[in-house]
Amino acid sequence: MTTLPPLGDSLQPDHRLRRIWMFVGVAVVVCVAAFLINGQFTTEDDHTKVAAGDCFENTGSDKEPRIKKRDCGDPQAEYKALKKLDGAVTGLACSDVEGATGALTQISYDKKSFVVCYTSNRR
Repeated sequence: MTTLPPLGDSLQPDHRLRRIWMFVGVAVVVCVAAFLINGQFTTEDDHTKVAAGDCFENTGSDKEPRIKKRDCGDPQAEYKALKKLDGAVTGLACSDVEGATGALTQISYDKKSFVVCYTSNRR
C-alpha cells in the first residue's frame, strides 16, 4: 500500500511550471535555428538587385558570396553582370551568354529563381 504525501508538500505545480519553461525554451531554440537556417537572420546583400550592366564586388567567399553593387569605375568592382535570367536555376544557363565567366544562382520555391551571368570587370 502506498501513502499519500502531506497536503502542504505537493511538488506538482513546480513540475508543471518547469515543463512550461522547458517547452518555451525549446520553442525559442527551434525558432532561432529555423531563422538561421532559412537565412532570415543574416545581413542582406545586393544580389537580388543586380541587373545586366551593373558591376559588383563579392565581399564574401566563393562558396558563400555576398554581393555589393558598385559603380563600374570603382576599383573594388570586381565583376560586371552581363545578363540576368529570371526563372533559370543553374549556372549552365550562362553557357550561351557570350563572355560570361561565372554565374550567381538564386534558387527559390516561390518562383523567384534567377541566374546572373557575369564576367571580370578588371581591365
